[in-house]
Amino acid sequence: MKRLVLAAALMPAALSACGGGGGTGGGTGGGTSRPPPGPPSVSGDMLALQASRGWNYQATPSSGPVTVSLYVDQSTISGSIQSSLNGDLVLVATGVPGLQATVLTSQAAAESNLVGGLAIAQAATGYSVGAEISVGSNALVPGTPLLVGSTLTQGATSTPYAGVTETVLSVGTVPGASACPTPATGAQVRYTYQSTNYTISYVPGCGITQVVGPSGVPFTLTSVGSYPTIGNLSIARKIQSASLVSTARSLLGLERNDFPAAKLFR
Repeated sequence: MKRLVLAAALMPAALSACGGGGGTGGGTGGGTSRPPPGPPSVSGDMLALQASRGWNYQATPSSGPVTVSLYVDQSTISGSIQSSLNGDLVLVATGVPGLQATVLTSQAAAESNLVGGLAIAQAATGYSVGAEISVGSNALVPGTPLLVGSTLTQGATSTPYAGVTETVLSVGTVPGASACPTPATGAQVRYTYQSTNYTISYVPGCGITQVVGPSGVPFTLTSVGSYPTIGNLSIARKIQSASLVSTARSLLGLERNDFPAAKLFR
C-alpha cells in the first residue's frame, strides 16, 4: 500500500476592504479603516478519532466498485516495546470489492480484509503519525510528522515530512460532508510526494470525508458509526513491533506484510 501522503492546489484568498466616510466642507474626518480579512480557515478535531468509531467510503475505479472502512481500535497502545507509541490510537483500513454499507460487519470480516494501519497520537496542535503497517512496509515514522493540524487556513503551505508538501486548497463545503452526523465547513488539503498528489477533505468533528489518490478516483464518505463489537484488531500488535530494521528489510524485498485486500490499492 502506498505510504500515507496526501495533496491539493493553492486557492487565492478573497480580499475585501471597507472604510468609513470622512467629513466634507471643512468638517473633521471621522472615518476609520479596517485591514482586509485574512484567508478563510477552519479549526477543530480534523480526524475525530474515538475508540470503536468507523468511517465507510465507496469508490468506483475502472477495476470495479470498492468499499473501504476506517476503524479505531478500542484500546490505545500501551506497554509497547516502542515506548514512543504508548498512548497512540490505532487507525485501521479494511476494504472489499463491491459497494457495501460497511466492511465492519464483524471482527472476522475486518481482520480478513485488512489493508494497513497507523499509530496516531493526538495533541492540541493536531494528529501526528508514529508508525505504519502497510504492504511492503512496517516501520516507525521518523519525527512523528503532523498528519493534519487543528487549524487549516486556505492557501497555507507546509512540509510536515521530508519530501512532502502540504497545501490547503480550500476552506468551505467539501465532498462527503453530507454523510457527517453534523455536516459543517471543512477543508481540502493536498499532499505532494515525489510529484504524486493525494487530496484529503476534512470536516472538524467528523473526520476524513474524501480521499483522492494518484488515480484520480475519489473515495467518498457514505456513513459514520460506532462499531464496539469489532474490538481490537491484530494489526495493532504489528504496529507495536514496528522498527526501522523491518523497514530496511522491506526495501530489500525481504519482508512484505501483504493483506488480502491490499490489491484494491495497488
